[in-house]
Amino acid sequence: MTKVYSHLSAEERVRIDELRNREGLGVRQIALRIGRDKSTVSRELRRGLWFASNENDSYRPYRPKRLKTGAWTARPFYSALTAQRKAET
Repeated sequence: MTKVYSHLSAEERVRIDELRNREGLGVRQIALRIGRDKSTVSRELRRGLWFASNENDSYRPYRPKRLKTGAWTARPFYSALTAQRKAET
């Protein structure tokens, strides 16, 4: 028996976005809710990470410790739009 793989749809990515960013769920809980394997969700979250300072895929410049505040140090979050754009390219 061969395994069949399918890409995540845009709707699934939006659902992952909602569950991760709004409800704060972990990988396992998200996987259960959308009916996908936890490794699929984990890979998707890694691929769809977005940094507030990295909107155009530019590098993050060096910032001294005393200036580590604001958008440059914001925690990365999952963005369904970013993930979909990456999947289409």
